[in-house]
Amino acid sequence: MNDFFSMEEPLYQLPDDAEKDTLYTIDDDLEDMEEFDEEDESDAGESVAAKSAPSPPGILIKTMLTPVEGWKSLRRARFTKDEVARKCFYPIVGFAAFSEGASIFYEANYSISDWAIEGLCTFITFFFGYFVARLLGMHILPADSRAFLKKDIGGQFIMIAMSSLALFWSAIQIVPMFDPVLVFLPIWTIYMIYKGAKVMRIPAENRTKSIGLLCLLVIGVPILCSYLLTEFLISNPQI
Repeated sequence: MNDFFSMEEPLYQLPDDAEKDTLYTIDDDLEDMEEFDEEDESDAGESVAAKSAPSPPGILIKTMLTPVEGWKSLRRARFTKDEVARKCFYPIVGFAAFSEGASIFYEANYSISDWAIEGLCTFITFFFGYFVARLLGMHILPADSRAFLKKDIGGQFIMIAMSSLALFWSAIQIVPMFDPVLVFLPIWTIYMIYKGAKVMRIPAENRTKSIGLLCLLVIGVPILCSYLLTEFLISNPQI
């Protein structure tokens, strides 16, 4: 019996080949597949983020519908001033100029040359209106609010507000029969500016004064430009 338990050779022995094999191995192909899946997921995440990234026109519409959320989106988007101008402000101002041609359908003696002159005046009104409004704002706004307009976000703020004004102007030209109602649409631009002042971190102690001056600049400067251009180019075509 003792001889039985003292046998040198064990009752069961794995073959030499089996001893070399491990119980669990990770195939290289499986590792490559996992890495590939991770890359796919990251690429998919980047593509979704790219698709969901806001555009300047989208932010304009969002600001017109929900001003607070729209202005917040503008701050988070971190656009450049030139990007907002190229993708939103200039095209909308161009559309406002083009909308002057709608008078052909409502006025008997309206000609193509009238359309060209009035369209040019409308484009200049908003194009130069933006630069004049921003330049004046840097001098007449309270001292602690001027720094806001010197930044890119300040220029974008003026452009978005003035773009809404250009859209309202286009609506008045396209459906002039609703002029008595549409003429009050710029009040919505004032509301947008009012809601955006806090989001843009204009100091609270001078916020009311700054809002009033911003509204005066964004709406008043284009009106003044339009009046001057109408007087010199349309009322006096011989000049």
